[in-house]
Amino acid sequence: MTVSGVSVAVANQGSVVGSNVDYWVVPEGESSSTLPVSVGGPQFGDVHATSNRLTERDDVTYASPVSLRLLRATANNTTEYVLIAGVVSHPGLTVAGVNTSALTPGDPYYGNGTYNGPRTGELVLSSGASELLNATESDTVLLPNQTAADHQQFTVSAVTTGGQSGLGSMPVGVVHLSELQVLTGGTTSDTADQLLVSTNSVDVREDLAGLYDHSRVITRSGSGLTTVANSDLALALAGAGLLISLIVGVLFVATTMGLEVTTDRRLWATLTAIGYSPRSRMLLLFLQTCLLALTGGVLGALFGRIGVFAANTGISAILGGTVVAVYPLEFVPYALGIALCIAVLTTPYLLWLTSRGSVTETLSS
Repeated sequence: MTVSGVSVAVANQGSVVGSNVDYWVVPEGESSSTLPVSVGGPQFGDVHATSNRLTERDDVTYASPVSLRLLRATANNTTEYVLIAGVVSHPGLTVAGVNTSALTPGDPYYGNGTYNGPRTGELVLSSGASELLNATESDTVLLPNQTAADHQQFTVSAVTTGGQSGLGSMPVGVVHLSELQVLTGGTTSDTADQLLVSTNSVDVREDLAGLYDHSRVITRSGSGLTTVANSDLALALAGAGLLISLIVGVLFVATTMGLEVTTDRRLWATLTAIGYSPRSRMLLLFLQTCLLALTGGVLGALFGRIGVFAANTGISAILGGTVVAVYPLEFVPYALGIALCIAVLTTPYLLWLTSRGSVTETLSS
């Protein structure tokens, strides 16, 4: 359970969005397992116009391009690297776990492509970035202008709990996309790293696939469990945990119940002698094995939750604010399902033990 918790955390850490975004369009080669986010890779162009067209659709709640840059931010005589995300703000939009509701809706400075609209200078910081920069609400943060060799001033509009990933609490800041593009030279082609789309319609995905050449559409899952299949690392961790639990569980139950069967060999020999069929003996063995395995499953679910808590607590004490594992409620039936599989795999071996000649001959001896 603990290993599975780590795999789900790894699967979730690749996205820069919250669970309220259904799709994001990324360049080919990027995936939900990118750690922790894609910075400095291929970009899309003309993103404001593209997101506006999507947002105007009746079946799309909103669409927002996202540009990601690692910049040296300065606040209160402290200079540290912070992951800055530029977005077109919409109600409910969450980027890298940071809620953008404190930003002015839309992207005012873009000015329909003139980059001459009202500049907001707004910045929302994650709790990790706030602690790193020692900056709180209303403080001034300087971000470097890479095209003019100077700095632009931003005012912290809010500090929100966010920036959590499987690698810990990332220092994240969110600003309007156009204001970040001015700093990074992205105004010429209106570029961004990816496009986030919130929708209630599955039909939108086909249209998203044709927005840009050499792009791919990734589905965002609410629970994070289905993203395991989209991450090779997460899938490997989950598969290893499942395989180890099955092997150890089968060996433990087979040994424990095998000793029990050997101890009660007179009982099984008697049942065989009075006409209990192999199917009846298998049912009895299966029920006994299920009781033992399901007890282990319940304990596994309980101690798995404790293991996840212990892992996060231990790593946080070393690295500070780090989350390496999660424990969704779906883990409880998952644990019981593994226990049931162990019982099914062990029962044929136990039935063979009851049918061995040395056991059945016990009655006559």
